[in-house]
Amino acid sequence: MERELESLREAIDQIDTDLLHLLNRRMELAREVGRIKAEKDLPLFHPGREEQIFDRLKRINPGPITDESLRAIYREIFAASRLMQYVLQVAFLGPDWTYSHIAAISSFGHTARYIPCPTLEDVFDALLKRKAHMAIIPIENSLQGGVGRSMDLLYERNVRVVGECYLEVAHYLCCTSDSFENVAHLYGHPQALEQCRHWILENLRGVELYECSSTAQAALMAKKDPAGAAVCNLYAAHYYGLNVVAERIEDQPGNTTRFLNLSDYVNAETGNDKTSLLFAVSDQPGALHFALEAFAECGVNMTRIESRPNRTFPWQYLFYVDIEGHQDDDRVSRALSGLRGRVTFVKVLGSYPRSDPKHPIRLEKENIRDAGLHLGEFGGEGGPGSVGLQLSPVAGV
Repeated sequence: MERELESLREAIDQIDTDLLHLLNRRMELAREVGRIKAEKDLPLFHPGREEQIFDRLKRINPGPITDESLRAIYREIFAASRLMQYVLQVAFLGPDWTYSHIAAISSFGHTARYIPCPTLEDVFDALLKRKAHMAIIPIENSLQGGVGRSMDLLYERNVRVVGECYLEVAHYLCCTSDSFENVAHLYGHPQALEQCRHWILENLRGVELYECSSTAQAALMAKKDPAGAAVCNLYAAHYYGLNVVAERIEDQPGNTTRFLNLSDYVNAETGNDKTSLLFAVSDQPGALHFALEAFAECGVNMTRIESRPNRTFPWQYLFYVDIEGHQDDDRVSRALSGLRGRVTFVKVLGSYPRSDPKHPIRLEKENIRDAGLHLGEFGGEGGPGSVGLQLSPVAGV
């Protein structure tokens, strides 16, 4: 038995050695790609290319490695390859260890430089003023619908949507003690408190509620208050050294937030794309129906539509729409051309690889504990770092 085990370990060691050589060869090629891009003044980041690579590998993957594990591995390979060319800088709605931060890490890996911004306006400005190569914003939640301010800024600012991801929102009750029996103060983001309302009424009736700007700030407040507890995510709890005293306290399981990745890049077609756009219609009967017929006539499936008051023109409305397909696809191109003749305004926000909302990123408590996190090493404003986050594909703000 020992001899058989030793033989298997030797085989694994040899494979690891081969992988090391191949990975270094890949990094050399990535560095050469970066040199050519710099010489020709080409965009450094190509999110569509990364998705094409993964889709190809997924199609030829014989197993037993799962597609989820394959994506997690290649997310870090992509991140290390980018580091051969430049340090990707990503703006997000801070502070650190909010769901926006976690969604950013799940999209761009651990070697990027993450820039926390106090408001969504600052996130957009960081991108437009070239303080960041990419930005990530929450756009909708499966329980509470669209994020209005994000939709407003997509209308007002000249940015392009280049990607998306879905993150499961799971809430935990965390404090400095080992139980919540003596909790007198409860801190949480308003949405988080609302999403856990029934659990709070059943288990913490009578405690004082304090609204915070984020789940991360709630964790910080609980850290400072011996009688306090926070409704927060696992990473915020670990970062501030809190104990998890109640798990998955949200009233509705499966709560998911969708995030959009923003840049100025134009994605090529991948064959599995989505296009987002905004449009407005005239104030007359049947105007919206007439506009939407442009999609039906071309056989284009619309996956989302949501109205939003136009802040520039009172009592007029914008419609945020997602459709299947790339804007350069023949059917989508014809549909958009037909739409332009039926509306008073249209703005194509971008085409990008489509993610599956049925398999969002999920935070796993066991993975966080086993990873032996050294969260203080992670690079926010200070620069790139490594924390060994483990995210399982299965968001909030």
